[in-house]
Amino acid sequence: MKIDFLHNWAPAAGRVLQIRPTAAALAAAGEAPVSPGIASFLQQDHLDAYRRTVASGGTHRAWTGTASHQSGALDELALAGALRRFVLRHEGLRTWFDLSGEATVRRLVDAEDVVFEAVELDTAPSADAWADEWEQYVVGLADDVCRPDSWPPFLLLAVAREDGWSWLWACDHAFTDGASQLMVPAELANAYAQETGAPALELPPAASFVDYAAAERERAGTYGLESPELLGWLDIMKRHDYRLPHFPLDLGLEPGETAPVVLRETDALLGDEVDAFEQLCRASGGRFLSGVFATLARTERRLTGTDRYLAATVVGTRAGDTLMSHGWFCNFAPVDFAVGDEPFGVTVAAAEEAYGVTKQLATMPVHVALGALLLSGLATMEQLGSPQLVSYLDLRKFPGAGTEAYDRGQHFTGVGRTANASLWINREPRRLQLGGQTPDTAQAQTAVDTFFATVRSVLEDALAEASEGGAVGAGHHS
Repeated sequence: MKIDFLHNWAPAAGRVLQIRPTAAALAAAGEAPVSPGIASFLQQDHLDAYRRTVASGGTHRAWTGTASHQSGALDELALAGALRRFVLRHEGLRTWFDLSGEATVRRLVDAEDVVFEAVELDTAPSADAWADEWEQYVVGLADDVCRPDSWPPFLLLAVAREDGWSWLWACDHAFTDGASQLMVPAELANAYAQETGAPALELPPAASFVDYAAAERERAGTYGLESPELLGWLDIMKRHDYRLPHFPLDLGLEPGETAPVVLRETDALLGDEVDAFEQLCRASGGRFLSGVFATLARTERRLTGTDRYLAATVVGTRAGDTLMSHGWFCNFAPVDFAVGDEPFGVTVAAAEEAYGVTKQLATMPVHVALGALLLSGLATMEQLGSPQLVSYLDLRKFPGAGTEAYDRGQHFTGVGRTANASLWINREPRRLQLGGQTPDTAQAQTAVDTFFATVRSVLEDALAEASEGGAVGAGHHS
């Protein structure tokens, strides 16, 4: 599995099929009964953003997806059956939101109405035009299908050839997170194997995201002004003048301005460097993740002279029966620690200690903290703005790793607009990838070049320091 950009996924030309609901299924979905389940906090944020985009006449492109290649001839009926198995495992994928009124109304398609068929698309690019038109063709289909106010909010395409077949799945972000998407290839391939009679696993039932969302809302109500998690949030925010993180260099945008996204990525570590970096982190009393945050902190210090690092990071909330469930099983929380010119190992230890605090803060829904900041007048919507997010994923540890569908798979996102430059950091067996969704301005691209080069310089210095025996040091500072 790799995380890459859609334009870098280039299946060979072939017959293009869409696995989509039958006419009867679409009609039933349009009349689906109202479900009492409430949207999660993050879902509601997404739905509110969708309303604003539609009202302003903008293009909704908040979808994300995966793609992979399979050996053997495509069995179209089996793939339609596999999609049905997959959707029936995840209640959230039978959901759509009626946004025609002021209130958000959740509707749930009955399981017996979920029926798919494979339909060949005569609008697909010809073999001669394939290389030039394929990406835009997929984007157009995804823009049309992947939206939260109709069902299905997902798209499954297959490209059939004599020597095998490829597939692409895209889904509106209201119904999925990054971890969910990374599990699609292996789970969909397993469902396909069940349909064809090939060896397959019997997966346990997936927990309901609707139940998770309800529990999240209930849990949010248990926090008060004296709750340690809220006090911890407020203390961190006070240290940073109640401003959420932003990319450390000027991106060439005015306050409130956005620009089209340019996707950027680079190899931060390769080959034996990955193992050497992990050894350095372990020897310093941390782990690979704390080494990543130490690297980012040292990078910002070199670029800006800061003596305190702040990141907003994605924290997974999956456990037990939600491990393979589909939906927004994550939260956001701050990572905050002091950074100086000490040995790199000391910074790793500080980051490790800070991330322990982050995990505790992430037990409280982020919206409790943001709501308290706004209601207290300590911060405004403009200050909270559009924060820079940092995501770290270890792609070696996902269910399905080692299967053909997973190992040949790719995860991608739709390309919309941004006011920041968030970072996506992904560990593969022999590679640490640094990527980001960055604004399409000349100044932003120059800034990203500088940032990426500085990250690499910090890592090279850390590895050199470790090889000389001077990177590991005791001590913490918070």
